[in-house]
Amino acid sequence: MGTGMINRGIPDDVVEEIRGRSNIVDVVGRVVPLKKAGNGSWKACCPFHQEKTPSFVVSEQRQHYHCFGCGAGGDVFKFVMQTENVDFPNAVHLLAGRCGVVIPEAAPNATPAERQEAKARAGRRERLYAIMEAYTGFFERTLASNPDSPVARYLETRKLDRESIKKFRIGAAPDSWDAGMKFGRGLGYTDQELLDTGMILRNEESGRLYDRFRNRLVFPITNEQGRVVAFSARTIEKDFAGAKYVNSPETPLFRKSQIVYGLSHARPSIGTMKKVVLCEGQLDVIAMHRAGCTCAVAPQGTAFTEEQARILRRYTDCAVLSFDADGAGQKAVLRALEILFSLEFEVKILAMPGGKDPDGMFARNGAAALMQVVDNPIDVLDFLIRVLRTGYDMESPFGQSRFLGDVLGYVEKIPDPVVRENYVRRLAEQLQLKVELVYSELKKLRRKKAVQPRFRPSDVAPEDGAPAGDGGFAEDHELIHAEDTLFELALFSESLARRIGDEVGCDELSGSVTAKAVNMLAALALNGEFDLAVGRINELDRETGDSRLSRLIASPGVIAPERAEQALNECLAALARRRLEARKLELIGRLKSATTPEEKAELLKAFTALK
Repeated sequence: MGTGMINRGIPDDVVEEIRGRSNIVDVVGRVVPLKKAGNGSWKACCPFHQEKTPSFVVSEQRQHYHCFGCGAGGDVFKFVMQTENVDFPNAVHLLAGRCGVVIPEAAPNATPAERQEAKARAGRRERLYAIMEAYTGFFERTLASNPDSPVARYLETRKLDRESIKKFRIGAAPDSWDAGMKFGRGLGYTDQELLDTGMILRNEESGRLYDRFRNRLVFPITNEQGRVVAFSARTIEKDFAGAKYVNSPETPLFRKSQIVYGLSHARPSIGTMKKVVLCEGQLDVIAMHRAGCTCAVAPQGTAFTEEQARILRRYTDCAVLSFDADGAGQKAVLRALEILFSLEFEVKILAMPGGKDPDGMFARNGAAALMQVVDNPIDVLDFLIRVLRTGYDMESPFGQSRFLGDVLGYVEKIPDPVVRENYVRRLAEQLQLKVELVYSELKKLRRKKAVQPRFRPSDVAPEDGAPAGDGGFAEDHELIHAEDTLFELALFSESLARRIGDEVGCDELSGSVTAKAVNMLAALALNGEFDLAVGRINELDRETGDSRLSRLIASPGVIAPERAEQALNECLAALARRRLEARKLELIGRLKSATTPEEKAELLKAFTALK
């Protein structure tokens, strides 16, 4: 394992500091109740599959978990990745936020001075995060302490329940030009910091400072880790002449094209439901969550961006669109389709009866009616046909031709040839045309647009020698037992790991991940870096996802300390027997192919000496 920087420039030493501060028992215990099982282990029912008898084990000593039922396992980072449905860098950031570690932003080859500056930048960034968190609480308290305020009364008319208000941390901005500014100053933040976060504005003519958010319903906007980075504030006045929404400007924390509203809440459900429901606004997302569709999110900003789509693509390949049924909403769907198709999403559309949005439908018809729509989306091709045909004279051959070209303009953006073929056949059936003719038109369109092939992860062949689990070694029970024992011994004792490194050749073990772990522990011991053993082994487990290794890490040791030397000697004897058998097979093969009496005699002598 290398040193320096891993995954998006997070220094190894910072990752190890976060690991050291994040006791896996505490982290897992926040998700499932753990019971002490002895030997530094804890047990629970697995959070990743249904079971009645606990088979989920957490080792505090090795900072590892493993389920003996479903095979899930890993270190504290892997647990957060699985439960929060995030990638490794986001898991690191989530745990960093919980344990108070600041992640500096520096290049891999940065000098000490550059690293110090990066640390200072990270400190300034943390202050901005602290400001956003403080103002979130300020808005929450303003709403809660003023039940008769216009904002509170507005929420009553929308029938927004306390649980949802608490979950999404909805608040109210006071009807004042400087209450928020005084609050921030009172906490010791400078005017420049409040300007940097967009909490206050400066009048260009007079230079006067004043609050950005006044007398509005306030929605905190969070990043993927659930940290508040911005606010979106809605007016509650019916005939308000100004903007319906006032949003935070782009800041060092906030780039609206890279933020998806509600993602930190929806992420676990996106993983379990295998889809994301994309709505237009915050109230629609909240209505969906209230109804039980907890995988709903909304693009931040006026338009759905490719950056937002790429963020969602990390969690699912199925997107269900729930945009308004008016002209603007349908255009938004068509724009989103171009982005989603290019990233190989399977796309479905929700058709709200009567042109309602999710918020309106939930308010008028209730959760069951809204979920009925969510559970019965329409196919994207049916949507395209229904929407696009309204712009053409379908009784005219010319109108049909133009309509066909319009629909095919979206179909050709679909990278999957199987899906394209299916849609072509259905289009031909709908228009009563020959399939070959529709194919011909699609080919013309693709040639005309000169579409370049896109990079697809599935097109990349695995590297030679890439880990592939236990592969062909699965049936070699003696070797499997020896490797398992060597791993337990090496992880248990630095001196035993060093002896294994001295006496066991790398080529004597299989190509399994467990064998790789044994060699890694031996190398760490020989190089005087054994204090890194637990972290490196957990990192290997996280990277490979090997269930055998995960089980071994989480299992309490079965070899008594007083038997450790004997167990190692037995493993070494077993490996020696294997070397002997391998040498015999080699000599027998050479004997069969020998052509001269002298060569055969020499080989027989070597074979006899082995006995």
